[in-house]
Amino acid sequence: MKRSISILLLSFFCSIVFGQENESLNNEKEIKSTIVDFLKWYKENEPKLMTSSIINGYNEDTIKKDSLLRVDMKSVDEYLFNFKKSNYVSNSFLGNLRAIYKSVSDTLIKYPLIDYFGPVPGLECDLLFGFEPEEILDHINDGRLSKVYVIYKKAIVKFEISEFNQMIFCLTKVDNNRWIIDNLDYDWTNAEQALSKK
Repeated sequence: MKRSISILLLSFFCSIVFGQENESLNNEKEIKSTIVDFLKWYKENEPKLMTSSIINGYNEDTIKKDSLLRVDMKSVDEYLFNFKKSNYVSNSFLGNLRAIYKSVSDTLIKYPLIDYFGPVPGLECDLLFGFEPEEILDHINDGRLSKVYVIYKKAIVKFEISEFNQMIFCLTKVDNNRWIIDNLDYDWTNAEQALSKK
């Protein structure tokens, strides 16, 4: 009898452990698919997201005077609405992007730039992928998940494209079947270590 109970408990324990491993593997596959699909979607659709100019007031004509540089927040909201249609990002992700544009807008109101034709301070590069987005977007298929931490319906993931192109994604599982991106950022660990060795 004791042996039967022991075997039953052992088989129950093993089924739980193997079930968790299968769930973990499924989560990793779903997370990687979400990240890779998002990057491919962004590469293809980013130029189409902006339906009207977000920045107004560039002085492209040297004769014209008194043009005031400003951020059109209505155009920002249209851009974010188009971004949301991807179904890859959360409202938190979009809120963070909107906060960047709002901060630049507030700064331009407080410190106006008149007759300006250079890069807009705070918006001088791709907000997601920096000055050279092609370093990420042209090498999507080279990417791999090197670290994955899942706690309940949240995940933090390190996505490596190369030794120095490494990104951290924070995701949330929604509707118990798909992951959406809450945040993405660069992991500068290897770059900082390389610089500190010099």
